[in-house]
Amino acid sequence: MTIRSFADQRLDDLRRAFTTLPAARTWLTCASVYAIFLVVAAPIGLVSGLLRPDMPHLAWQNGILTAVLIFIQPALLEEVLFRGLMLPRERRSLTRGRVVLVAAAALTLYVASHPLNARLFRPEMLGVFASPVYLVLVTLLGLACTATYFISRSIWPPVAIHWMTVMMWLWFLGGGALLRGTR
Repeated sequence: MTIRSFADQRLDDLRRAFTTLPAARTWLTCASVYAIFLVVAAPIGLVSGLLRPDMPHLAWQNGILTAVLIFIQPALLEEVLFRGLMLPRERRSLTRGRVVLVAAAALTLYVASHPLNARLFRPEMLGVFASPVYLVLVTLLGLACTATYFISRSIWPPVAIHWMTVMMWLWFLGGGALLRGTR
């Protein structure tokens, strides 16, 4: 396979992932994956102190703006990059071993991008974004998003999961205060 045909295949997979709207049953399966993620991740975050229940202190206009911005970055952009472009939409097009290898590589790059982004764009947050507990939670989120991408063959369930998780963290679990340096 040439580089050009590989790139064409990745872009075609991404286009089809964007235009595929999962059936209700598939959304329910993806919601079950998300529930498992929450059951596993919440205790880790709460016991470690990374997650701290809190109420948002935002004007509704700021809340809407934050929701839109978080939808675009990190949810949509990271899911396009680390799921839509890196993972095969049709798992059966590769051997099981190859799918596992590609998924592990995409997950590794996804997790590594968080401390790298902090180092480049928010160095004051490197302590949070490079902490082992944070990286475990990011890994679990990446696993949930990868699973729902493979289940749905659509970009939308992983985007929704990513967006809801970041929004919950920012608004209700102390992430906003942590990022503002007030915690």
